[in-house]
Amino acid sequence: MSWQIRSMTSILTLAIAILYEIFLKQTFLEWCVLCASLLLSLFMIWIHQSWWSRTRYIVATGLLIAFMLIHSFFNAWSPYSSLLLLPLVLVLARDVHRYPRLTTILAVVTIAAMLVISSTSNLTFTLMPWLISAFMGVRAINAYKYAYSISQLHLLELNQAHCALQDTHDTLQEATIHSIRYAAMAERTRLAREMHDGLGHQLTSLIVQLQALKLMLPMQAQQAADAVPAMLEVARTAMADVRQAVHAWDEDESASALVSLQGLVSQTAAHAPLSLDFRQDDAISDWPIEIRVTLYRILQELLTNIMRHAEATSATIQVQEQEQQVILTVADNGSYTADRQLTPGFGLKGIMQRSQKLGGSCTFSPCQPHGLQVQVILPATPTVQHAQALHQGEDSHG
Repeated sequence: MSWQIRSMTSILTLAIAILYEIFLKQTFLEWCVLCASLLLSLFMIWIHQSWWSRTRYIVATGLLIAFMLIHSFFNAWSPYSSLLLLPLVLVLARDVHRYPRLTTILAVVTIAAMLVISSTSNLTFTLMPWLISAFMGVRAINAYKYAYSISQLHLLELNQAHCALQDTHDTLQEATIHSIRYAAMAERTRLAREMHDGLGHQLTSLIVQLQALKLMLPMQAQQAADAVPAMLEVARTAMADVRQAVHAWDEDESASALVSLQGLVSQTAAHAPLSLDFRQDDAISDWPIEIRVTLYRILQELLTNIMRHAEATSATIQVQEQEQQVILTVADNGSYTADRQLTPGFGLKGIMQRSQKLGGSCTFSPCQPHGLQVQVILPATPTVQHAQALHQGEDSHG
């Protein structure tokens, strides 16, 4: 109940008490009972609603009705005494969420007491429709205010949850980018190790042969000349390995996307009893971060599904770029066959939704004689609307 309604109810209570005092002659005892009733009514109007309990409602209502019955008894059951219970009805009408049933029962009891007090007059019967309308009106207003406050509280909670989800999404996005960088670093480390093992062995062999050649030149010129082609072949092989490593270890951003996928495949193969074959096209453009993150998560989910559900021993991962489209194809030799109905689970549905949010597609087809092939096609450059849709839905798929 707002302070305006409290003030109006207090003014109404005081007005009824003053009019009652003016028109009826009061003895000292009656005046004391009237003052006690007035103070109790004002107390009930202004006390905070959280103070009330079932017992306090019952005690306060019972006291006020008892005061009015005593006061009416001393005034020969004057019907005007029942008007002093009108503020009590309005006070009881305000509680719509804590004790609505109890306050309704007490309001009915109060109206019954008003009828008893004014049994010798038609005053209460005349005011009954207005009294019931006032009770229902106050209750409806308070019910609306309570519902509005609850809706505002829910809206605040939703805003807080949205902010928390947005923070989680940002953290997840950053963690994914770090995972991509880590996978790229792991793949580059593997390439560096392979370069060290292969190229180091070849260069060591070449150094040993050159040292032998130095000793052979003064006395065994012909044998030294015969050893030169073998040394050249070792040098050419080392150069080919260097070119291959440099080609795979490209430092620009377009290659880092593929390197991260290669790193993910290498990490999965190292920790799972699964043979993985990664294939890629040479002509790969510079993909936006949305494409990199989406491809990384899709491949991560596909590899997880293969390990958990496919019962496969090998899988092939192929990345292509054709006509401004990035094509990721993952095929396994699992237990799925063409005569079985494919029911996408949460993981595959998430892959489909990720693809659609970037304006792409995801299709499933059986492999021969058994296994499943998943092909994801994404635009190499997604539109602004698709990128925004991906950011908005990322928290529900992470």
